[in-house]
Amino acid sequence: MISLQRVLRLLAWILPTILGAQLLADSPRVPAAVEIRQLYHSTWTVRDGAPVGIWRIAQSTDEFLWIATNSGLYRFDGVQFTQFRPADGGTLLSENIISLYAPSTGGLWIGYQFGGISFIKDGRITNYPAEGIFASSSTGFLELKDGTLWTATGQGMARFVHNQWQQMGPEWGYHGRSVLRPFLDASGTLWAYNGKTLQYLPAGEHTFHDSRIEGKLWGLVADRSDRTWLASEHDLVELVRAHDGSWSLYPTHLDLSPGLAAQARDGSFWMGSDQSGLFRLPAPLPSPGMPVSRALFESFAAKDGLTANLSIQVLRDREGSMWVATEKGLDQFRPAALSSITMPLGTNGISLAQDKDGLLVGVKNIRGPSLFRLQGSKLVLIPHSPEGITSIYADGGTDVWLGVTNQLWHMVGSRFTKIPMPDDENGLPLEIQTMTADAKGVLWASILGHGTFRLDAGRWTRFKAPDSDHFAVLNMMRDHEGRIWQGFVHNNVAIVTGDTTKTLGPRDGVTAGNVLAIVEYGDHVWLGGTEGLSYYRNGAVHSILSCDEESLGGVNGIVESAHGIWLNQATGVIFISHDELAQTFADPRHRVSVRLYNYLDGITGTTVQLRPLPAAMATKDGRIYFAGRHELTWIDPTHIAKNTVAPTAIVDQMVADGHEYLAPSGVILNKGVQNLRFDYTTSSLMIPQRVRFRYMLEGFDKNWQDAGTRRQAFYSKIPPGHYTFRVMASNNDGVWSPVAATTPLYLPPTFCQSRYFAALLAAITATLLIMLHKLRLRHATNQVRRRLLERLRERESIAQDLHDTFFQSIQVLLLRFHTLTKQLPQGDPARRSYESALKQSEHVMVEGRELLLELRSEPSRDIPLHATFKYMVEELRPSVTARLTFETTGRPRELDPAAGREAMKIAREALANAIRHGEASCIEVLLNFSNSHLRIAVRDDGAGIPAEVLQHGHREGHLGMLGMRERARQLGARIEIGRHAGRGTVVELVVPAAVIYAAKNLPRKETSRLHLLKLNTVLRKIDD
Repeated sequence: MISLQRVLRLLAWILPTILGAQLLADSPRVPAAVEIRQLYHSTWTVRDGAPVGIWRIAQSTDEFLWIATNSGLYRFDGVQFTQFRPADGGTLLSENIISLYAPSTGGLWIGYQFGGISFIKDGRITNYPAEGIFASSSTGFLELKDGTLWTATGQGMARFVHNQWQQMGPEWGYHGRSVLRPFLDASGTLWAYNGKTLQYLPAGEHTFHDSRIEGKLWGLVADRSDRTWLASEHDLVELVRAHDGSWSLYPTHLDLSPGLAAQARDGSFWMGSDQSGLFRLPAPLPSPGMPVSRALFESFAAKDGLTANLSIQVLRDREGSMWVATEKGLDQFRPAALSSITMPLGTNGISLAQDKDGLLVGVKNIRGPSLFRLQGSKLVLIPHSPEGITSIYADGGTDVWLGVTNQLWHMVGSRFTKIPMPDDENGLPLEIQTMTADAKGVLWASILGHGTFRLDAGRWTRFKAPDSDHFAVLNMMRDHEGRIWQGFVHNNVAIVTGDTTKTLGPRDGVTAGNVLAIVEYGDHVWLGGTEGLSYYRNGAVHSILSCDEESLGGVNGIVESAHGIWLNQATGVIFISHDELAQTFADPRHRVSVRLYNYLDGITGTTVQLRPLPAAMATKDGRIYFAGRHELTWIDPTHIAKNTVAPTAIVDQMVADGHEYLAPSGVILNKGVQNLRFDYTTSSLMIPQRVRFRYMLEGFDKNWQDAGTRRQAFYSKIPPGHYTFRVMASNNDGVWSPVAATTPLYLPPTFCQSRYFAALLAAITATLLIMLHKLRLRHATNQVRRRLLERLRERESIAQDLHDTFFQSIQVLLLRFHTLTKQLPQGDPARRSYESALKQSEHVMVEGRELLLELRSEPSRDIPLHATFKYMVEELRPSVTARLTFETTGRPRELDPAAGREAMKIAREALANAIRHGEASCIEVLLNFSNSHLRIAVRDDGAGIPAEVLQHGHREGHLGMLGMRERARQLGARIEIGRHAGRGTVVELVVPAAVIYAAKNLPRKETSRLHLLKLNTVLRKIDD
C-alpha cells in the first residue's frame, strides 16, 4: 500500500506548476541571515598562480589546504600555491593525482589516476605501488569511528591495520569488486556501491548488508542521523532511514549532476555541479522526504564571479570558510563582518535618519521617489517622496525634514509638504548641508554658500554668526541641554545657548580639522573631521591618539554603543573598544588600539567627505549602518564572529648562500655561509592578508622581530655557532600560534674562524711582539752603549786631565811639604803635625787614584760585587772601636755591576754614618739574598737618629741621607731609615731581584721584563 506521503510527493512532481509555489511556502525554510552574495568571495585562477586541472581539495590537521591536480600536489596557505617537494628526497608515484584524504591523526593520503597510493607526513613519503588492490585508481578514503582507515579502488576495498593494508575478502560479505566513492552516514555506517546495489557496514560490525537500493550513487553530506544526501549522475538524492530501520531514496529531480558537497557552520548545504555553478540550500534544511525544489537553492555561477561553472568539490575548512574547486581555479566564500544593502541603480549619495518607525534612507541622483525605509535587509520605497534627496533630519518622533536642491520637504506620517526656501539673491543654488531642531522645535538649517537659517512658524530668519569663519556650518547637533553644536572648517566649533555663542578652536584643543560629525554620548561630545577625532568632556577638548598604522582622519560618521565607538572614515570603518576609551579618558596621552574594517570585511565602496551627513547611524535592533557614496553597509556588534582557530606556523625552507634546505630541522650548514633566508608561512586561510608574523634567531637576536605580513626573514654574516630560528603567526583576529615553529641549525667555523686559527694568530702576534720587543731592547742597548762610550771617553779625558794637571800639582805640593817636614827637628810639635797631615794626604791621593781608575775603566760584569761588601767591612774593622759584624743569608748571587755599585755606595754611606754619628758599641751589616729581592741592612745600638732628623729626612748641612734616598729612587729600590728596637739606628735597602741580580741569575721572563729598567738605571748612573 502506497503511503500518503509518497502520493503527495508524486503529485508534487507531476503538477509542479500548480503545487510548486505552495510546496515552497509550506517547506520549513528559514532564510539564512546572509545571502550567498553577501558573503566575501575571493578567487584564484591561473593568473594568480593557481594550478590547472584540479581534481580534489583537502585540509590537513595543520590547517593547510592541499590540492590534487593532474600536474602534481600543491599546498595553499591563502597567499601562495606551492608544489609539494619531499624533504627526504623521495618522489611521488605520479603527478596525476585524483583523490586526497587528510586523516585525523595527521598527514595526507593521496591516490593516483593509474593506480597506487602514497602517504605524506612531515614532508616524507611512503609509497604503495600500483599492484594488487592498488593496481587501479583509488576512488576515495574513509576514516571510521573506531579510527581505522579504509580505501576503495577498482579492485575492491582495504583497511589500514597495524601500519599495513589488508584487502577485504568475501568473508566481509561484500559482493562487488569495483567500489565507487564509499561514504559514511551520520551513524558511522560505511556505504559502498558494488556496481548494482548499495551495501552498508554498520559501525562495529564485520559483515556488509545489502540495502537493495539500486543505482550508481555516492555520498555527499550526512546532515543528520536519518538522512544522507547522495549524488547520482543527473540528480541529487536523499537517502532516508525510516523508524523501522529501512532505507528509502527520494530523488529531487534537479536535473543536474552534483559535485562533492559540504555543510557550512550555519547548517546550510553547499553543492557543486557539472555545468551550473554552485548551489546553496539555506538552513534549516527540509525535513527528510519533503520535496526539494530547485527554487529553494541559491545559485552562484560564472556570471556571478565563480571561476567556472564546473564545480568539482565544496569543502568547509576549520575556520568556517567554504572552498569551491572548479575546473579553472579556486573560490573562497567566508562571512564578512559588514553586510551590504542592495541600493537602487545610479545611487550617488545616501542620507540617513531614524524616526519612530525605523531607519530612513534618502538616495541622491535617481529618478522618481528617493526616500526608502529599511525593513529587514531590504529597502522599501516610500511612495510620493521627493526626488534626489540630499539631506534628512528626523527628531525621533513623527517629524521628518527632507532637503532637496532648492527645496525643503516636511514629512509627517505618509504626507509630504513642501516648505518655501529662504530668500537669498546671491545666485547660488539652495542646498541644505545639515539640519537640526532646538528644544522649542525650531528647525535650524545650514545652506551652503548662504549661511545658517532658522525656521520658526513658517518664517525664516538668518542666524548671525559671531565671525566670518563661522559662515559655513558643516554639521549641527542638539545636545541633552538643548544647546546647538555647530561644526566648521579649520578646527572651529560653536556652542549656541539662546543668544550666547561659545567658540572652541585649535587653541582649545580641537584637532578634528573640518568638523563633519558631532555626536553626544553620556558626559562627552565627539567631534570628528577630516584630520582626526576629538572629544569635549568636563569643559575641555582632547584628541584621540592612535598607536596603530590606521589613521583616524576623514571621520564623517560616529556611533558609540555599549561595546565602543564606531567611526565611518576615509579608509573604512574603525572600532575603538570601551576599554581603550576608558584609558584615554583617564590619560589623554594614551594611544588607543583600533580595529579597521575595510574591503576585506565587506566594504566595497568609498565614503563621502562633505555630504550627505551624518554617514553613520545606529538602529534600535543594535545594528550600525554606514553610508558610502554608492552603498549602504551594516554591522551587528553583538554577532561579529571571531576567528579563534590558532594558526600553525611552519618553516618551509631555508636558503643558505643559494643552497636550499626543505622543511629544515637540525641543519648543519656549510662552513663560511654568509647569507641566510628563512621562508615561513602559516595555515590561517580566513583572511590571509591580515596574518602577521614575528620571528627570532635565538642566539643572535635579543628580542622577537615583528615581520608584519612578510613571510621571509633574512640574516647576513652571522658568526659561527648553534642557533634556533623561531617563528609565530597570528590569524586575522590576533590569535597567535600556541607554540613557535623551530628550526635548529649549526654554522661550523671556517679555519680562519676556528680556535686553532685564533691560537695561531695569537702565537704569531706574540712572536711579532717578542721580536719587536727584542728589536726595541737592541735599539735601547745600542743607544746605551753609544752613550756609555761617550761618557767613558769623557771620563777618560777628565781622568787624564786630572792626572796630568791637578794630581801632578798636588804631588809637587806634597813633595814640598815633605821636604819642609824633614827640615824640622825631631820632636818638634810642628813636625808631628806636618807628618800627620802628610799621612792623610797620602790616603787622599790613594782615593783619588782609585777614582781615576774608576773613571777610566768600564764596569766589568764579571767582578763578584757581592764580595766587595765583605771586603769593605773587613777593611774598616781595625780602625773602628765598635764591634763590626757581617752576615750573609740565602744563596749568594752575582750582582749587576752598575746596580751593585749603587747599592754598595748606599750601604757605605749608612755604615759611615753609624761609625761617625752613632756612638755604637756594635754595628751589624746583613745581606739577604732571596728570589724576589736583595735586602741590605745596616744596624747599630748607638744613640740613634734624633727625631727632628727623621722628621726632616736629613741633618742640617749634611747630604748623606738625601743622597741615599736619591740613589735608592734611581735604582728602583725601597729604603727605610729609622730607629732599631727602641735604640740605635737601622738602614734597610730592598732592591728588586730583576734590578740587582746579574741577568744570568734571573728567570727568563724577569730578564725580558725588567731589562729596560736596568738600562735606565745604568743611564742615570752614567748621567750622574
